[in-house]
Parts: sequence; C-alpha cells; structure tokens
Amino acid sequence: MDIGGGFGGFMPPRPLHARYTGRQRQFTKFYSAYPIAAYQGNKMDANYGGKIFMPPSALDEISQLEVVYPLLFKLQNDEEESSSGTKLRTHCGVLEFTAEEGRVYLPQWMMDTLRLSPGSAVEVINVALLHGSLVKLQPQSVDFLDISDHRAVLENALRRFSALTVGDMITIEYNNHEYKLNVLETQPSPSAINIVETDLSVDFAPPIGYVEPTAQSGPGSQASNSSSMANINQPTSSMAKDIRQKEDAAKGEAASLRFQAFRGAGVRLSSGADKPSSVRSYASSTADNNEKQSQDISPDDETPVPLDLPIGTLFFGYKLIPPPGSEPTDANDANEEDKFQGEGRVLRQRRKR
Repeated sequence: MDIGGGFGGFMPPRPLHARYTGRQRQFTKFYSAYPIAAYQGNKMDANYGGKIFMPPSALDEISQLEVVYPLLFKLQNDEEESSSGTKLRTHCGVLEFTAEEGRVYLPQWMMDTLRLSPGSAVEVINVALLHGSLVKLQPQSVDFLDISDHRAVLENALRRFSALTVGDMITIEYNNHEYKLNVLETQPSPSAINIVETDLSVDFAPPIGYVEPTAQSGPGSQASNSSSMANINQPTSSMAKDIRQKEDAAKGEAASLRFQAFRGAGVRLSSGADKPSSVRSYASSTADNNEKQSQDISPDDETPVPLDLPIGTLFFGYKLIPPPGSEPTDANDANEEDKFQGEGRVLRQRRKR
C-alpha cells in the first residue's frame, strides 16, 4: 500500500549561502493545544488525519534549522503519564502554518490520546522516524467488517497521516461513519514509523466483539488445512482472512460482469455433419420450436412481413391482381373505358381575330 501526499513533503526555503555542517538542530517549543473544532476555518475533515495546524512563526524558525524532511513532530504531554510510567506522546505531521501565535490545533483523537483539555500545554519536538514496512491495527467495532474494500479505504484514509505511533487510537471516516483503529505494532521501529511515500503492509487483529467462527470437522477441515498451507503468506488473523475473502468475492463478481470476447462456439458452413453436437442440438431445438410456434399461430394472427426496399425507393402500393377464376364484368370494362372522357371548358372565350 503506497502511502503519501499532504504537507509531509513540504520543504521550506533555506536562507541564501546556507551550508550543511552535518549537525542536527532540533525544533522544540511549548504551545497551547486546542481541538480542530475550535479552529476558525472549516477544517473538520482534518479530524480524520494525523496532521496539525501550527503558527507561521514555527515555519520561520524551522526554515533556519537543518532538519530532516518530511517534517515530523513528537507531541508530548509532560503532565500526564501512561500506565507504563512514560510520558504520553504521539507523532504527527503538519498540515498548515496558519494557526494563531502560541496555539496548535490537533485532531480530536490526538487530544484524547494525550489527555489534553483545550488550552493545555503540549510540547512539540521535531523528530526523524524510520520509514515503516508493517503496521498492525485493531478495529474497535465489528462494523469495520461491513466495508467491502478495506484496502482502498485504508489507502485513502492513511494518506492523511504522516506517522503512526504504537498506542494511538486513530479515527478514520468512510460513508459518513467513524471507525476507530488501535495501532498495536509497527515495523521496523517498535514505537513509531514514518508512512510518507512508503510501501506499507497492513495486518489486522480481531476487532473488539468479534467472535471466531467454529471449525468444521470432516473432509471440509482437511480441505481448509490444505488451503491454509497454500496461503501461508496471507494474513494470519481470522479477521484479516474475512477481509481478504470479501475482497476476492468482490473481484470475482466484477470479473463475471466484465465483457468476454470470442466465447462462442464455431459453426462450419460446408456440411451439417461436421457441426459440433451442441450446435446441432441447438439448431434442432430451434427448428422444433419454430415449427411448433407456426402451428400454434392461426392465419389471422400472422404479423405482416416488413417491407424491405432499397434506399431512395418510394412505395405507393402493390398492383391489383384479381384472384384466380375471377374475371372482370362488361360493366366494369365500360366504366374503365368511360373514365376521363369529358370535355374541357374555359371561363373566358378566346377572341376571334
């Protein structure tokens, strides 16, 4: 899954005549944290991502430092500790440098992860993370299984993130429905990874409330064991297998609906003996059906044959042909001869000269 895009690849201009001395200078500063819902602009979509809003002064300061790009930051709450005794922290990217001075705006799931209330102090530290190769996620609801194409949904959702940290409870949105995913594992780094412009493999743990299907005994179990050995490289969790089966079923349905050319049977014009049995049976059945239909239809029910004329030809009716045995009478002949026998008249007489 290729993940990238956003502000993660932003590289602010450096001052003229600046040289790289090989020293890494770190950006560290405290800000007042507020949720994105309190931001003046309409940026509610940023709640379903992993990037924050910072003030313009931060960009000016970062542009003077020799930092590693893309820009990644560690957010840390020094007043709260996790169950393991370490300070609460997460990692993020930056979306815009448009916040008010002294403030940063965070997605709601970051506020909940760091246990921050509006106006609480948060430390923002510039860091460099390894590019990730694997992340294991655990959906917090079985509703996540209702998504038909998990690969496409996750690929689109993770484009809004720059980094993932173990312990994060991220939120994504699909079809006007929110889904919470817990980050259980990251590789190669066991704590946090960079997912900007990287090929990331995603594995799933069973969601909260998911019930494992019961195993079937008998020949079916042997077939399932052989298929599992054949697919040893597939995801190991049952939830991941269910997702893969749904994706394969959707692909098979799409393939069945796709047009397939040259799928018919060939027919020889030379002789009927060389025709395939299927073609002969079809031809015989078609002939029997046509004969039966012709017997069932009465002469009154016969539909007229369509008139097939060359292009540019006008049709004014057929010539009257009397039926055999009928001869015209003398009265009819006399009427035919008396037609158009009158004299013409004019309203104005011609003058004689």
